[in-house]
Amino acid sequence: MLLFFSAFGIVPLSEAKTKENNAQLKIATCQFPVSNDIGANAHYIKKYILEASENKADLVHFSEAALSGYGGMDLPNFDGFDWDNLRAQTHEIMALAQKHSIWVILGSAHYISPEEKPTNCLYIISNEGEIVERYDKSMCTTSDLNVYTPGNRIVTIDINGLRCGFLICYDACFPEMYNIYRHKGVEVMFHSFYNARYQGKTILDEIIPAEIRVRASDNLLWVVANNSSAEYSSWPTCIARPDGSMMSLERGKPGLLYRTFPDEIKTKDFPSWTHNNKKMALPPTEVYHNGVPSTHPRVTNSRALP
Repeated sequence: MLLFFSAFGIVPLSEAKTKENNAQLKIATCQFPVSNDIGANAHYIKKYILEASENKADLVHFSEAALSGYGGMDLPNFDGFDWDNLRAQTHEIMALAQKHSIWVILGSAHYISPEEKPTNCLYIISNEGEIVERYDKSMCTTSDLNVYTPGNRIVTIDINGLRCGFLICYDACFPEMYNIYRHKGVEVMFHSFYNARYQGKTILDEIIPAEIRVRASDNLLWVVANNSSAEYSSWPTCIARPDGSMMSLERGKPGLLYRTFPDEIKTKDFPSWTHNNKKMALPPTEVYHNGVPSTHPRVTNSRALP
């Protein structure tokens, strides 16, 4: 077997990410046309939880703002937002996770108080139907900051023996967000996006898939990156491997994409190699958020209900 550029630490993928305990995690990541209709969003979410469970998935992963709709796009802001409906639907989703013994990563919005804007969040719901963690989008865009409060916490959870990390959309544009997760030993990154409802093609069509590939290959991890399928969707839900190769759903069409980790399958067209086995330094003064995070108890309590 040939080893290319061994001085730079490049090794065959088959020798990377091998788990001694043979732990496996079957995931289903999905796309559907997220909207401002909480009920319609919940219908898709419940449907895909059932489908993923029937296909023996351990975890089902939803896009940014999958339940709530995306502030600034699906709804102008959260004034008059139906929080009671969001909470009721969240509780039904939690009950469904428990019933089918499946983990759910749910994109939504997290209420703080009447005086503060909500966070753009991922609820990590265990297969026992409990919110065990919450990741709040940290790197918010300028438009995000008009409707959301940024988070300032990195979240990792071990599921089936694999360390998982969580990010949302614009976080992908900042290499330091992946670097800190690499230092925490993350192997599978669940990165939820919302790049949809545009008038047509934008630079996002090209830059986001490229960033996903680079973040995966530069940090030697799998990136599970989903998106809303609403028209116009800039790119389809995909999974990038530590070698930078990628598999995707069809753009604009609702559906589920399955993968079992660790994924040792090589591409058929070329030898598969990983690179960058030297970690970037972790600067002690790095700031991992934009804007001003909240110190409200509903934010600092990472298991708070919606």
